[in-house]
Amino acid sequence: MFKLRASTTHRAKVFSCAFLLLIGCSLPTYTSAANILCFFQTFSATTLYMHSQIAELLAWSGHNVTVIGTIPNMLPAARYRYIQIKFPKRHLELLSPFQRGNRTVYWEFIVMFGNTLLLSDLAFSQPLMQKWMKNAKEDDFDLLIFGYFLNDFQMGLASLYKCPIIISATTAPTFWLNRLVGNPAESSYVPSALTPYSQPMDFWNSWWNFWIVLLERTYFSRVMEQENDEFFCLHFNCQNIRMWDVRRNITLIFTNHHFSQGPVRPNVPAMVEIGGIQIPEYRVPLQPHIADHINKAQNGVIYINLGKSVNCTELPKALLDSLHDVLVETQMHVLWRWTHCTKPRQSSRILYTKWMPQNDILALKSVKLFITHGSMSSLGEGQYYAVPMLGITYLSEHVGNVEYLVQFRFAQRIDAYRTNVNEIRRKIFDILNDPSYKERMVLYSRIYRDRQLTPRETVLYWVNYVLRYQGTPHMRSPAAEMTQLQMLGLDLVIFTVSSLILIWKFRGFIWRCITGRMMANIRKLLYKYVFVKDYEIVIERYSNIRYDEAVVDAARECQIRPQATRDPDVPRVVPVKAPRQRKGSGRRRR
Repeated sequence: MFKLRASTTHRAKVFSCAFLLLIGCSLPTYTSAANILCFFQTFSATTLYMHSQIAELLAWSGHNVTVIGTIPNMLPAARYRYIQIKFPKRHLELLSPFQRGNRTVYWEFIVMFGNTLLLSDLAFSQPLMQKWMKNAKEDDFDLLIFGYFLNDFQMGLASLYKCPIIISATTAPTFWLNRLVGNPAESSYVPSALTPYSQPMDFWNSWWNFWIVLLERTYFSRVMEQENDEFFCLHFNCQNIRMWDVRRNITLIFTNHHFSQGPVRPNVPAMVEIGGIQIPEYRVPLQPHIADHINKAQNGVIYINLGKSVNCTELPKALLDSLHDVLVETQMHVLWRWTHCTKPRQSSRILYTKWMPQNDILALKSVKLFITHGSMSSLGEGQYYAVPMLGITYLSEHVGNVEYLVQFRFAQRIDAYRTNVNEIRRKIFDILNDPSYKERMVLYSRIYRDRQLTPRETVLYWVNYVLRYQGTPHMRSPAAEMTQLQMLGLDLVIFTVSSLILIWKFRGFIWRCITGRMMANIRKLLYKYVFVKDYEIVIERYSNIRYDEAVVDAARECQIRPQATRDPDVPRVVPVKAPRQRKGSGRRRR
């Protein structure tokens, strides 16, 4: 080992650390360098950073990686080739405003789905992508790594290169991911992404969750598939290949999730957990103004990151003002990642910055509290560095993530639209003054870090596995081809119940058919195998009888025939008509 000189640049430090890290990894690798295309359409810097970590890792391992994105590259010093699709400003104005608060989760999902499809269509309509698809050749790329969020039809890029697909997702397994690889829903105990529930669920939560999951797997899934099929036919030739055939090329799904973060659920082999892939294994020096602010903190540091939305919408002003007042009372220095359009309230102990190196800040021992919006990436980083957390949630998906930590007293949760200054003050000081939160988070961090393979080693192994076998059809679950009724076994239940009803309705007719046929078969068997010799004896005994017509005619004359005329001496019997009885008079009364 050698020490870097003080004059070494920041970029050289990053390169050297990453190079030493990869040299020390003893992993099975692909026999030769593969051409990998990464398509990451997102307007979130955090999401692109997580996807780019996968591309950077593959590029350092020797593969030729090309990344197509819609925002500037988050890793300018990376070894992969980056191509940015630029959108005209007039196109971004077409997006629906995503205003949180007093909205249902279904409205949130519909707005996100509509904006995603619109952005996906605009991305493929740009001249750069049109030229890219026009010049595509079948042997250009061996693998497509696809940043997924409800944009199925863009996976049609794999049909141009006849290559397998690996999906990269920043969330835990959800119904829009489960349907692609046949991952079981398990609605009785696994909360849906559209519900604020967490494990374990009581009876009524399970009841509601069952019907919501059924709605997801039937109505929402069908709507998503129909909309994506239309856009697929618009940008690709759907006469030669269908969208369903493209989905069958999905080999793996990388989810930024770890089972210790909950909920506990079964996964098919194609669902691979790489939670913590965005956490670097080496430290980078902080920027001077951030480092100076932290050095002034004598009582500790509080870090706040409430997320960033596409349209720069704001959280409630009352919430931000209450947070500001309580944080000033703590007498601690605060690092606040401020991504809102309005100007924040100023304080000498609060530093507002649009972008902060979150991992490097949470790694500091002086950080006493992490206030987050509850995304899976932020919770994973807080868990990795054992920092107690306060979740201020405004999406149903984030509510379930934080509630899972709350029940084990790893964190506290506040509803962004249903809170007040007293609740914020009580929960912040409760976490700061109670050392048990830190002790439990230390144990929780050990569980999160204790793995057979690190997230980076897991990515390298599975990507090389897919390249070695040119896909993984042997890992594809049969449930991916089944409907929701078939996955729940309802088709078997409906068939069984309807059959029993028909049998009971026509039981008499069926019994007569069965018994009549049975008796006929019994008679045939008796005649054929039991009484066959008796018949032969009778036939032989009476075979010499001569048929005499005279005897037959004489027998006919001896027959008793009715009289033609009535005898006058015979007394006449007149029949007496019985009296008419009333209807039902002869029945026995109960």
